[in-house]
Amino acid sequence: MKVKMGTAVGVFLIFGALAYGAGQFVTNLTPYVTFQEAKADPNRVFQVMGPLDRSKPIEFNGTLNFTIKEAKTGQTLPVRFKKSKPANFDQATQVTAIGSWNGEYFEARKLLVKCPSKYEEEVKAD
Repeated sequence: MKVKMGTAVGVFLIFGALAYGAGQFVTNLTPYVTFQEAKADPNRVFQVMGPLDRSKPIEFNGTLNFTIKEAKTGQTLPVRFKKSKPANFDQATQVTAIGSWNGEYFEARKLLVKCPSKYEEEVKAD
């Protein structure tokens, strides 16, 4: 049984595209890690998460600079975000930063901000 050249090329292209897609998927996974783990491997992109450390300054002058705390250890991590400040950042209770450690601070490419929900039921004092 002869396989036509066009069929063989088509099958090869499909498998190549699937392999490429799977490789890109694995490459783009960004695991949550501790601050210490993020600092230990500055060449990889990670997600770090923690509440804002409001005892330290939050500055925005075209670049957003702030500090987050690690809930379990109490360690702090300075974060720099070079894009515009998220609209709800001032109400944030927790921040997830996606990026990498550059030796001085965590350079965030993306920020996910968790704020108190406006849909939570208000507690009334009796």
